[in-house]
Amino acid sequence: MIELTPTIDEHAVDPIYVQLYRYLRQEMTEGRIEAGARLPSVRKLAQRLAISRTPIVLAYEQLQAEGYIRSVPRSGLFTEVLPQAHIQPRSYCAASDVCREGITGSIGSIAAELYAGKAVRSGQSVIDFGYGAVDWSRFPAGAWRRQLNRCLQPDDGRMFRYGEPTGEPELREQIASYLHRNRGVRCDPSSIVIGAGTYQSLDLVLQLIGASGERMHIASEEAVNDGVQRLFDRHRAVVYPVKLSQDGLHVEQLADMAPVHAAYVTPSHQFPIGMTLSAPKRMKLLQWAVSNGAFIIENDYDGEFRYAGRPIPALQAMDEYGCVAYIGTFSRALTPSFRLSYAVLPPELLKRFHARGHSYDQLASPLLQQAMAMFMESGGFGKHMRAMRSLYQRKRDTLLNALCESFPIGKTVRIAGEGSGLHMLLTWEGKEEGVMINRAEQLGVRVYPVSCYWLQQLDAPRSTVLLGFGGLTEEQILEGVRLLRRAWTNLR
Repeated sequence: MIELTPTIDEHAVDPIYVQLYRYLRQEMTEGRIEAGARLPSVRKLAQRLAISRTPIVLAYEQLQAEGYIRSVPRSGLFTEVLPQAHIQPRSYCAASDVCREGITGSIGSIAAELYAGKAVRSGQSVIDFGYGAVDWSRFPAGAWRRQLNRCLQPDDGRMFRYGEPTGEPELREQIASYLHRNRGVRCDPSSIVIGAGTYQSLDLVLQLIGASGERMHIASEEAVNDGVQRLFDRHRAVVYPVKLSQDGLHVEQLADMAPVHAAYVTPSHQFPIGMTLSAPKRMKLLQWAVSNGAFIIENDYDGEFRYAGRPIPALQAMDEYGCVAYIGTFSRALTPSFRLSYAVLPPELLKRFHARGHSYDQLASPLLQQAMAMFMESGGFGKHMRAMRSLYQRKRDTLLNALCESFPIGKTVRIAGEGSGLHMLLTWEGKEEGVMINRAEQLGVRVYPVSCYWLQQLDAPRSTVLLGFGGLTEEQILEGVRLLRRAWTNLR
């Protein structure tokens, strides 16, 4: 067992568990703590550092969530094997100049087309576990109205013009600051391009990656939102599915593929399965991108909503080479109707953007952009986000507890993706997805398939349904699960 001697400052701005977490992560990534080393127990480390056990538990839990350490039953906690952090690219990468110079949207429309609008008994209310819904009843309408009124005050008329091609500069500054504080993203406001929804931002990134004129080759997680699938089709991309496991995609599979231009990932909360890409795999993925001259497209569609430990930083926060194009949205935080998203472009793609290697047009309203910038600057957005995280955690807990009490959770019935985001999956081995959905519909409950999201249908699960909870009240969640129990208990 190793001995740890971190510097703990009880008067520092950062809490003790954050200081300890950062110390351990740096010691492991820089090789001072070897892979496979056994960490001190919580009790022993608390005695050694003369602090309470709580910050140590929190630090260990965050490191385990990010894949830096693993728990071995009856043996303790051990460090994971991390790849070397410093590598030299074998071939030209779009980010090599930097090295030298130092969908998400609503519930997938395929699922909606297949299962929305089925017959329900006349007069029966519907409890809809749709993925895309948010709790609009908590929208801060008064605060937002004040910011809109400020935008409409007489000025030089800038708000009544088409606006900047990259988006309003005030909003880009606020987004850069917000992303650094909350997602660890390191970017200059000039590298941000505002979009009118995640799909428009993703479309821009794909245009820039394919600006060379070659047919685009994309490595993608084997299951993605159907809107993303349609964008791949629109760009005539050759898509190579990459298998998924408990800690994210199989990065090793990329080495056996034909050369690709980019890899598409949702590392913070994979859609639809819900797992988080571990830290070792994130480092391997970055190494692969640098070594093969490829980009990584990171869709961080609901990374703000994590319910255990500190939020896991975005993959872009680990990028030292300029290979990651980062996409985010305000749809989950506020409301999808605003159609506000953003893309943080790495240097090479930003250069292509300014060279007009695209057909992109700024479709996001300058008025809404300016109101959003003022809302963020005033502190209203941060306050709203804290309230929504607390609200969605209560809803998530309500759904999770109700499922555990109503169904025999174990080997036959499993829950996945409950650690973050606004949905989770329920798998019931031996039961058919379509039959489960139809039987629930007969009792006035809508749940949704996940098989439609698989790029290769032969690999898709057939006994799993998606349960979104963002737009339901806690009472609706409880009643919905009660009805699902009636619908599925005797189902064969």
